[in-house]
Amino acid sequence: MGVGVRFLQGSGSRHGRRSARQAAAELDSGGFGLLGFGLLAIGRRQDLQIEEISGIFLGFACEDLKMRSLGRSEADLISNLPCSIIENILGCLPMRDAVRTSILSREWRYKWLTCPELVFDFWFDQMFLGNHKLETIIYEILRLHQGPLLKFALQVPDFRSCPDIDQWIDLLPNNNIQDFTLHISRGDNYVLPPRLFAFQQLRNLKLYKCAFNPPPGFKGFSKLVDLDLQNVELVPETFANFIASCPNLERLRLMDCTSFDCLEINASKLKFLEFHGVFKSVSFKNCPSLAEVKISFSSMDFKTGNRFSFDLIKSLSSLPALEELHLQAYVLEDLTEFGAPKKLPVALKTLKTLHLSDMYFEKTEEISCALCLIRSSPNLQKLKITAFTFDVVEAVAEFLRAQKISDGSLTQLKTVDMQLFSGIESEMEFVKYLLASATALEEMAITPHAGSVSDGGESILNELKQFPRASPKAEIINSEKKGW
Repeated sequence: MGVGVRFLQGSGSRHGRRSARQAAAELDSGGFGLLGFGLLAIGRRQDLQIEEISGIFLGFACEDLKMRSLGRSEADLISNLPCSIIENILGCLPMRDAVRTSILSREWRYKWLTCPELVFDFWFDQMFLGNHKLETIIYEILRLHQGPLLKFALQVPDFRSCPDIDQWIDLLPNNNIQDFTLHISRGDNYVLPPRLFAFQQLRNLKLYKCAFNPPPGFKGFSKLVDLDLQNVELVPETFANFIASCPNLERLRLMDCTSFDCLEINASKLKFLEFHGVFKSVSFKNCPSLAEVKISFSSMDFKTGNRFSFDLIKSLSSLPALEELHLQAYVLEDLTEFGAPKKLPVALKTLKTLHLSDMYFEKTEEISCALCLIRSSPNLQKLKITAFTFDVVEAVAEFLRAQKISDGSLTQLKTVDMQLFSGIESEMEFVKYLLASATALEEMAITPHAGSVSDGGESILNELKQFPRASPKAEIINSEKKGW
C-alpha cells in the first residue's frame, strides 16, 4: 500500500505556502538556496549549520522525488510512526536521501540527525559540488548528530589518511557503536587511536590500510562477532592474544596483512576463517566450531622446508567441525614426501566441500598431491577445481592413466565442478579418473576456458560422455549451457 507524504506549510517559512510540485521543481533546478537555507527562519548558529548541510544535499537533482499531496485533514502516516520505526527507515536510506527527508515537514526537519547509521561511501562522495570539503562535512554531521549511533562507515573511494579521522572517532559515542568500518585508500597506514578500543559494544569491525596495535591492558572486544582486516599492519606477537580476548568472534578475514611466523588462532566460536598473505605455520588451539577455511598465499615465502604442506593439513585435520576448505593447489606439493598420491597418515574426516584453485595440470607433483588430499577426505561430497594450464605435458597424462580406480575413498562424492577447463589430455584424464572412481557421483560440471575452447565446449563434452562412469546417476554438463 502506498503511503502519501506532504509538505507542511509552517508560518515560519519565508516563502509561504508551496505545493509539492513547486518544491520538487526547485530541487530539480538545483536551487538548494531556497530549500536548504530558506525552509525556516534561522536564529541560532546550530540551526544555520544544520541548514547548510541540508542545503548541500538538497541542492542536487532529486529526479526520483514523487510526492502525493494529502488534504489538510488527512493524517501524516509516516510522521505518526513510532520513533524506533522512523529511525530504522532512515538507517536503510543512503545519507543523501536521509538528509532530504528534512524538507518533508517541520517535524522532519531534524529527524535525519538521529539516524542510527552514518555511511560515508562512494555515493556520498559523488553528491558534493567542487567547493565543498569532504572532511568538513563529515565533521559537522558527526558533531550535530543526536541520539544513539550504531554504525559508522567511512569508505569513500581514494580517501587519503588524514589527522581529521582522530577528531571523527572522538565524536563517536563509545557506549553504543556496534559496527565500525574505516577504509583508507592512499597515504600512510592510519594509526588507530586508543579511543577506538573503548568501543566495547562493537560487533563488526572492518579496517583497511590501518595500523592495528591495541594499547597495553586492553582486554578485548567482548561482543565482537566479525573482524575484517585488509592491508592492516599488525603486531604478530600480540595478535594471538587479541583474538583470544574476543570470545564471541565468529568470522575472521586477514587479507594482505603483516606476515606471520606462526598464525595462532584461539577462538572457540569461530566459524569462518579467510586468510591471504604469508605465514610459515598455523596453529588452531581452540576452534571447535570452525567449519569453513579459505587459505591463499601472496608469495612463496611460506616455503621454508619440505614439511609445510603436511603440517598445514595436519593442523586442519585437528578441526572437528571443518566442512569446507579452499586451498591453492601448489601449496600441497610437499605431500610427495608423505606418500602422495596415496592417502595421508592423517585424514580430513569431516570435510564435505573442497576447492583447489590454480591447479597446474602441467606438474605431476601437483596433481599427485591433489589426489592425495582428495583420497584423504573420506566424506567429501563436493569438489571444485580451478585449472591453471598452458602447455600439454605428456608425463602428467601418463601418470593419471596409471592410477588405479579409487579403493572406496570417493564413495561420498556427489558433485564435481571443473572451472577454466581447456580440454588438454591431462585434464581429460583427471576427469576420467574421477568418473571411474566416484560411485555416488551425480553431476560433473565443466566450465570451458573461453580463451582456449573455440566451440563453447561442445567437443569436450561429447568426448567426456564416452568415459566410463562408476555411478549410473552421473551426468556431465556444461555449466554455461545447462541441459547437456
